[in-house]
Amino acid sequence: MLGCPSLESYASYLNEHPDEVEELLNVVTIHVTGFFRDRDVYNALTETIFPEIIQKKRSAHDRFIRIWSAGCSTGEETYSSTIALIHLLREQKDDYRVEVYGTDISEESCRTARRGRYAGDRVTGIPRTMLKQYFEIDGSGYRVAPEIKHHVKFAVHDLFSESPFSMLDLIICRNVLIHFEHEVRGHVLANFHRSLSDDGFLVLGKSEAMSGPALGLFELVEPRSKIYRKRVLCVCSREE
Repeated sequence: MLGCPSLESYASYLNEHPDEVEELLNVVTIHVTGFFRDRDVYNALTETIFPEIIQKKRSAHDRFIRIWSAGCSTGEETYSSTIALIHLLREQKDDYRVEVYGTDISEESCRTARRGRYAGDRVTGIPRTMLKQYFEIDGSGYRVAPEIKHHVKFAVHDLFSESPFSMLDLIICRNVLIHFEHEVRGHVLANFHRSLSDDGFLVLGKSEAMSGPALGLFELVEPRSKIYRKRVLCVCSREE
């Protein structure tokens, strides 16, 4: 696209033009997403996972629910999980402080997510009642309502680096790890394990599976939807 005759010349161009790094990331990263994509996953969250989290919070007198949407692309999945949880809390007349963090390696994707405006053909997967309640008509498209955006923050983050969050109740990272090599995948899953609270949940893509040391970190609780629960590791000591 730039007319560089070799990888070496392109590397030199990157060194001289730091802004090109973001353009490179936008070209090579994959952004396949959609609102409420794979409806059965959201059914599992609404019918099983969210109620369990809420019950745990109620028993502990904890009014905070924290979710991380990792590899969030342009925000559709992040907003979908937020809407699903807020809608359930409304139905149950429960009042919790919901904090949802969406992160992606692409600054351009994060900017789109922060705007929260989507063309009409991008919202076809949203149930009609939720579209009416949680979106506002904006010209030929729709904009996420302020009451949902209030709960969500987007930031650039590289999953290869350490996690910026802790004590999370749920991490959603779907169809991201499948593009990583085995060793890197294990590193990311270990970071997720450290970021989750005890008995916290992890949602992966349907074509993704754990292997190696990661199998000891999580327990599969919803096989069809690839939802895992964090295993609490026992740190044992012995007297010499």
